[in-house]
Amino acid sequence: MLLEIIQNQNQSMTTIKQVFQKLTAYHHFLVFLIILTIMKIANVFVTEGVEEGLHFTKLGVGLIVISSVLHLIFAKLFDKNKKYLNSLISTFLIVLMLSHADPEPIRGIMVILLLYVSKFFVKYKKQNIFNPVAFTIGVVTLIALVVPALGVPPMDFTGIDIRFPIAGMQVPLPLLPILLALIFNVKRIRKQPLAISFIVTSLILGFFIGAYENDVFSYLIIIFFTGAAVIIEPKTTPFDTQQQIIYGIFAAILIAVLTVIGVPNAIVIAILMLNIAYFYYKNK
Repeated sequence: MLLEIIQNQNQSMTTIKQVFQKLTAYHHFLVFLIILTIMKIANVFVTEGVEEGLHFTKLGVGLIVISSVLHLIFAKLFDKNKKYLNSLISTFLIVLMLSHADPEPIRGIMVILLLYVSKFFVKYKKQNIFNPVAFTIGVVTLIALVVPALGVPPMDFTGIDIRFPIAGMQVPLPLLPILLALIFNVKRIRKQPLAISFIVTSLILGFFIGAYENDVFSYLIIIFFTGAAVIIEPKTTPFDTQQQIIYGIFAAILIAVLTVIGVPNAIVIAILMLNIAYFYYKNK
């Protein structure tokens, strides 16, 4: 009996291992984002209450459904080669950065629509120019600056600053899956030189821009998340190792400069500027 149980367990583990090995780096990345999203939803329930938790859950599920429908429509009409998996990854990134306190779901719908505009139309010679998520947040930020009636931009990187009250402390639990993604998933898509050069440079520059004076963990979470999940977007960043390192260092420096001079959403604006610079470099 015991031997049979052990054999069944071994078979189950073998099956799980085989399934895991068949998954691509993008599937693993999606799992990573789903884990972070579940953590964020749980955090809203714990810190803000049931009503806020349900609101954010409905908002997230609704945007994922809307994004799925938009993908089907846009892919059918404009480009059947676009992969749903990539669109889903971008959608989860947006959900993670949405403010759970935003009472107007229309803003969430607007950013999802902008996401597909970037993916399907903001191109030159069939090449995407911008990181779609950065483009979405950047456009919303610029609109908010030009049209004050829109209010505060509904998205920035503070949305990923998820902490749980444990033993009287605010513990940044998301750092664990973010670090695991940096170690394993980023390596699989061959973007570790970019991610690590960005993170290391950002951590050093943090001392010069006063990033550690108020909330150390907030800065760490945002920088590690940006390095492990946002800046490494494959189609708009270099593949060459040396170019990745240069790109990562320049990204960190540019973000620091924009932060010091008070540019809103400095991370996103810097990524967009570098997207343009790299696109020009590879097409000159």
